[in-house]
Amino acid sequence: MRGVWLIALTTYKEGIRNRILLGIFFCALILCAFNLIFTDMFSHELSKVAVDVGLSVVSLSGLLTIFFMGMNLMAKDMDKRTIYMVLARPLSRSQYVLGKFIGISLLVLTTVGLLGLVTTGSVKWAMLRAPDFIPPHFSWATFAASLLCQSLSLIVLVSIAILFTVITSSSFMAVLMTIASYLIGQNVESVRRMALQPGSEQVFVVKKLVLFVSWIFPNLEAFDLKTSAAYGLAINMRELAWASLHGTAYAALILLVAVVVFKRKELT
Repeated sequence: MRGVWLIALTTYKEGIRNRILLGIFFCALILCAFNLIFTDMFSHELSKVAVDVGLSVVSLSGLLTIFFMGMNLMAKDMDKRTIYMVLARPLSRSQYVLGKFIGISLLVLTTVGLLGLVTTGSVKWAMLRAPDFIPPHFSWATFAASLLCQSLSLIVLVSIAILFTVITSSSFMAVLMTIASYLIGQNVESVRRMALQPGSEQVFVVKKLVLFVSWIFPNLEAFDLKTSAAYGLAINMRELAWASLHGTAYAALILLVAVVVFKRKELT
């Protein structure tokens, strides 16, 4: 485990020092400031819009951290051949993959944590400006749960990004496949419900294909609690527990596949 944490710490420090992360933070802060201005256009929905936009900014920042920073931190080792120096030490390939996963995940959690605090401040400020339009059942616990679920969905995406970075030799293709996986994961459950509902006119082959895709890609829609947080809706704790278990198990399985592929990969 010492080797894993060494790789994780090195990856995390390298990411923190990267100027791209500062750019992401700067853009996110601008969006949070814009949130305060934007919500004035919705006088009767001010608090709800502030919550929805704020959580969307946090999610977008986490995605940008993965796509433009996290994947680059691993792909750069392969492109510049520095991975040979790393693996020349008493360090296995599985430790390298797990270390990179932990390091990038910590980087994403740092981004979500810092911007989550900024978003909380902007939402609180919006509510102070329009106390009469706060959702009657608004709960900061639900708001915090939404941030935690966003973090878990981003960690699942980190595992997918690492798998595609290991499989392909092109960082550009890895980013494209990760973005495609994210888009599919956000919509696959809705498509599955539409295709498999009673009375659906979809042909048998299409239904089987949709069902197959729903088993391959993660159901990222299950981690989206923005609507519940914005409108003060109650959270089904049983569904939340199953979603958390699903995300954890899926990330672990994808990491296992990434380790197996990387062990068999010829580094040229």
